[in-house]
Amino acid sequence: MHGSRYRRRPTAKLAVGLAAALLVAAGASYAAVRPAAPPGPQRHSAPASPIKSPATIPIVAAGSTGLRIVEHPPPISTHPTARFRVVAAGEPELHCRLDRGPIKPCASSVFYRGLAGGDHTFLVAAQRPGRRAVRADFGWRVLEPEPFEVEPRPGSIGPLYPGAAPLPIRIVISNPNEVAITLTALKVTASGGAPGCDPATNVALTTPALGRWEPRIPAGGSLILPSAIIPAPTIALRELGVNQDACKGAKFSLSFSGSAGA
Repeated sequence: MHGSRYRRRPTAKLAVGLAAALLVAAGASYAAVRPAAPPGPQRHSAPASPIKSPATIPIVAAGSTGLRIVEHPPPISTHPTARFRVVAAGEPELHCRLDRGPIKPCASSVFYRGLAGGDHTFLVAAQRPGRRAVRADFGWRVLEPEPFEVEPRPGSIGPLYPGAAPLPIRIVISNPNEVAITLTALKVTASGGAPGCDPATNVALTTPALGRWEPRIPAGGSLILPSAIIPAPTIALRELGVNQDACKGAKFSLSFSGSAGA
């Protein structure tokens, strides 16, 4: 059976962007790091807000003991595809329908792609010669994922000195989605600075390789780094072997980006 003709939507990729200004100081006589006024979490705009009403409850029609849907998507999904597999006794003729589309002959395995966000219903009917048709249906929701949020806590950073050990940047990662997500990548970059204090040259930033832990954030939940297992991003001033007084009082903006899968 051909897939749905709905407009193709992006896969369950989530991204985030955030900038937080830090006042960085370097050298023994430099001031401690003082964060600028916290901007709060910022996010990229999502393609569309997910529907907040309760999800459709999966239903198997009464009296259809000879017809079962044995494979289907979860009740709430972030994927624009869906596979169904049905088991019917007696090798009947099968007819399927997606949402309000036409009823068409189908095989026992049906695959749809390009599903739009929102509620969907799959219906299958089995017709045996000389017997009344039986049917089963399944309802589920396709969410268009919202980006996760990163909120840095720069006040946790102490003084920075050229050549000193990197200091952790405490961050809170929040998941606003109605499904759990797994973080797959996190990156932090620096911009700004001052004449003679280019962040690309003077600032060293690291982020944890999340593929090692595959951190899972529940729906509506959050993850604080550093955790008991996963380290936090770090910031340091490189020791360049030259006069770095130009970095006194320089302001750097830290931007976070990343991705996650549902």
